[in-house]
Amino acid sequence: MRRVRIRAIVFALLAALFGFIFYTRYWIWRDCIAASQSSCLTPDGSNLTAGGMVWGVIAFGFLAAAFIAQLGRR
Repeated sequence: MRRVRIRAIVFALLAALFGFIFYTRYWIWRDCIAASQSSCLTPDGSNLTAGGMVWGVIAFGFLAAAFIAQLGRR
């Protein structure tokens, strides 16, 4: 039981980490990326592309794994 709870917490933390990366690398710059249709240069010089959406997919996968691990506990 304890291992399942720890596994669910680890998956949730990884989902939060990748969700934060998704937010900073894609979500706040989505309008700029859509307008340029390829990449967007941020004020700090970072070059962002639509490929940043992948971080959201990874975050969703870890979130789903956390829910499945939590349901497996019961």
